[in-house]
Amino acid sequence: MTADLFDALNQNTRATGQWGKGKAPKIPSYPRPKAAKAEKKKDKAKKPRTVAEIYKHFQRR
Repeated sequence: MTADLFDALNQNTRATGQWGKGKAPKIPSYPRPKAAKAEKKKDKAKKPRTVAEIYKHFQRR
């Protein structure tokens, strides 16, 4: 939302400024964040548990 507001203010400044003919400054747009790519976990694949392991896990209490 901040980036859109920044760009709207810059466009308004360019449109209403007292520039010479064709001499309006080029105002760079606000840097937008980019979506981060999800990391894949290849190094540690989970081994499926057996019924006996699950039973043993819950009997430890």
